[in-house]
Amino acid sequence: MNRFENKLCPICRARFNDKADVVVCPICGTPHHRTCYEIRGKCGLENLHESGFVWNGKLPDEPEPVFSQPQNPYENTQTAQNTENSQNAENVDPMSAMFGDADDGFNGFFKKIQDPAIGEDGVSMKELASYAASSSFHYVAAFDIFRSNYSGKKRRVYFNFASGFLAPAFQFYRKMDIFGIISAIAVLVPVAIAAYFPMMIQNSGMSYLLSFYNIIVLVFLSAFGDYFYYKHAVKNIIKFRGSFEGDTQSDEYYAALAEKGRPSFLRAIIGCLAVMLLVSMILWLTGFYSNPTTLI
Repeated sequence: MNRFENKLCPICRARFNDKADVVVCPICGTPHHRTCYEIRGKCGLENLHESGFVWNGKLPDEPEPVFSQPQNPYENTQTAQNTENSQNAENVDPMSAMFGDADDGFNGFFKKIQDPAIGEDGVSMKELASYAASSSFHYVAAFDIFRSNYSGKKRRVYFNFASGFLAPAFQFYRKMDIFGIISAIAVLVPVAIAAYFPMMIQNSGMSYLLSFYNIIVLVFLSAFGDYFYYKHAVKNIIKFRGSFEGDTQSDEYYAALAEKGRPSFLRAIIGCLAVMLLVSMILWLTGFYSNPTTLI
């Protein structure tokens, strides 16, 4: 039997059942639903830590159980109904308890992010949200649009200006190495033209053309960057699920999936350094610099 069974979570106020995924505050020892704790990002009783509060089996404001004899013939019926409601409360999803039942706002978002149903693309929204790891609000909204049919058509456009203005660092950061290389090449085209054909850019028409090209690349990467990331995520999730040894509905699976997709600052830095070296090499080969590492 789970030692926290029938105890109250301080955040959603639902009781733990014997299958609840429970985490304990390292400071006061209060148990929480793992999902509640991760969403809040801190203990539900953090305001009591300074006073030295330590959980002793119940919450500070938890009422004492009341036992009484039925006073009228209708009380047995009411007691049975209360018992049934109490049993139902033990199985309440902490997400629903915190955000209500209306299918909008935060509740709608959390319903989507926790949906384990496999879609036509072969993955679930819960897997996609886990793989994205960070910026879940943005990516769950984008992925939901890409997976939905509007007037019988699939949408592929969802603006993410980081994908355009920070290319190719953003693509490497999201572990899309191939798309990062393609983005780097697209960004470096004007540099190569200016280095190898310096006389061409002195022409105002060619200069305007290159500026227009840069704008097109920026808009394209900003508009379609999330869709390419979505396709990248779907491919990697399916591959990871096939190689995972264990229950693909377990918390361990989603945690491992989040680690698999977690963005990498190191990749972004290495990718940017590689692009800078490539630019320096181009300028060195065309005689602009005598040292290929000048820009690094």
